[in-house]
Amino acid sequence: MKLTALPKFAVRAVAYSQWAYWSALACAALSVTYIPAGSMRTFVILVPILAAILCVAVASWLYTACDEYIRARLLRSVTITALVVALGSLGYFCLELLGFPRQSMIWVSILGWSIFNLQVLFVILRASRAEPEPINLRAANS
Repeated sequence: MKLTALPKFAVRAVAYSQWAYWSALACAALSVTYIPAGSMRTFVILVPILAAILCVAVASWLYTACDEYIRARLLRSVTITALVVALGSLGYFCLELLGFPRQSMIWVSILGWSIFNLQVLFVILRASRAEPEPINLRAANS
């Protein structure tokens, strides 16, 4: 496989996977209200997991298709996202002990995927602007 600085359609892939995740999450949240209890509601509630797998697949595709610089930036994005989610979960856990209302972990999930995908978009857009122009060696030698 040929490694390139940035694969085609990288921005679209990340944006569409994030849109699919948010849409599936909205459908799952609304299904609790509008769909009666049963196997169909359970299925709709589990659909965001498929969208999350899509986000992971897009990130994996970008990781394998890019050069070392972008790979390092993607790993940095994963690390920052993990820190934000871990600190957010731990921080709100302590706030719940102090009397704050209990919140669903869905907010941590939304925050985590959104931060990760925004960082990936930033890495891709920054890399696409920084790609050097190809050098014509024949013109440079004359």
